[in-house]
Amino acid sequence: MWQIILETTMTEDGRQVETYGLKCNSTVISDITLNKQEITEFAEQLNRLGASELHAYELVENFLGR
Repeated sequence: MWQIILETTMTEDGRQVETYGLKCNSTVISDITLNKQEITEFAEQLNRLGASELHAYELVENFLGR
C-alpha cells in the first residue's frame, strides 16, 4: 500500500519547507512535491490501480513529467 510521507527540508536560502514523498513497503521516495493535494491524489491512484513498488521510480518520474 502506498503511503504519503512528510519531511521538512531546507532550501538553498535557508527556509524550511514541508515536502511530500511516497512509501510502499521498503521503497521510500522523498521530496517529490510541495503540493499535498497532488501527492494525495497520486497515492490514491496508485493504490486503486495496485501499482507495484518495483516501478516506483518510473511512476514518480511520470508523475513529475505531467
